[in-house]
Amino acid sequence: MEANVPRKKSRLAKNKKKAWRKVDITDVEEFLEDERLQERTGGLVAEKLDAELFTLERKAPATATEEPVPKKKRRKEPKVLKCYSHLMPDPKIKLARKPQPSRKVKDKQAPHIKEKVLSGVKTQKELKAEDQRKLVQEKRLKKDRTKGSIVVASYNLWDDEPKKPVDPFAKPLVKRPKRKAPSDLPAVQVPHPGASYNPDYEDYQELLSKAHEVEEKKLLEEKKLQKFEEEIKKVDPKTLERTWLSEMSEGIKDKEELKEEEEDGDDAINAEDLDRISVNPPVRRESKKTRTQRNKEKKKKMQEKLKAQGKMDKTKANEIFRLKSMKAELDEREADLQRKAQERRQKWQSQGLQTRKLGRLKFEEPLLEIKLSGELEGSLRKLKPEGNLFVDRMKSFEKRNIMEPRQEAKKYRKYKRKTVIKRSHKV
Repeated sequence: MEANVPRKKSRLAKNKKKAWRKVDITDVEEFLEDERLQERTGGLVAEKLDAELFTLERKAPATATEEPVPKKKRRKEPKVLKCYSHLMPDPKIKLARKPQPSRKVKDKQAPHIKEKVLSGVKTQKELKAEDQRKLVQEKRLKKDRTKGSIVVASYNLWDDEPKKPVDPFAKPLVKRPKRKAPSDLPAVQVPHPGASYNPDYEDYQELLSKAHEVEEKKLLEEKKLQKFEEEIKKVDPKTLERTWLSEMSEGIKDKEELKEEEEDGDDAINAEDLDRISVNPPVRRESKKTRTQRNKEKKKKMQEKLKAQGKMDKTKANEIFRLKSMKAELDEREADLQRKAQERRQKWQSQGLQTRKLGRLKFEEPLLEIKLSGELEGSLRKLKPEGNLFVDRMKSFEKRNIMEPRQEAKKYRKYKRKTVIKRSHKV
């Protein structure tokens, strides 16, 4: 029952703050604030004329496609540290000398340059720069256009000889200079036909004659060495020592000879009068030339000079009549020059087939791999292998100037080998 009973309104005094109605007056406050702002910034908008509020646009408005150019952010200058404040100039102290304002660049220009600038005529350099600028811009635009595009094949992929697709982003190939081989000889030389397991008779005989010549040369060298050794053995060791001493002391003078030369030199200098020592011979009064003699000599020299000049002019004039012989001489000289050029060309071409001396040792041709008539077999299975592949490749490198000739290193001991008897073996 108590719940349904209506409550009595509490009666309050109207003049109290508690009885005030809470009303939203924000729009009224905004309106008043706006009016105050208009009054501060040039008057109320409602009271102004249309000409003061609106303007006519003469130019077309910017389209929405054009993107606004972003403004460059200004770089903040770093603050000066307090520790460097004593290095800064003191504003209280006056400057001893004020810096004078620098002259403008226009004042420094010459009058003819000023006239050219004012006339507006562009120089050749400026015109060229403009053309280059346009080309660069076109290239850049073309690059931007093809940046997002997909490469589409503009040829038949199933042709016999399909073209390679051109990549627009690929870097251009740099043409590197081709390195010339150190020799024109082939890497693997074809052996002589006579070296076959079943050779032709003529080819085999030719290879045999080559091998025979090589062996004969070796025998001759061995004979020369033997002869030289025999001659050395015949000579007495004392005579050898004497000849060696005489050869070594060639040009060295004995003490007695040196003393004799010094004494002879001193006597010669003392005998002559030191005052009369001179490069030129002494001049006497009788032998002195007079002015008339000098004039005569001068006249004679002049006449000789004129005579030689006349002779030269005469030979030059006569050369016109020997044009045929001169032409023949020129033809002969030209033929000689061509012949020499041909010889030089042949020499240069043959250098590619020659083996140069690269190191200390000289290149030696490898021994000919040949089978004697008794060692020849009709079947390839029965044939015994000749030579070594590793040695063959090494010799090929040496012959083609790729590697210097080498020899096997000699093995030697650094210290002499000591012989020691063990305690158990000692008596």
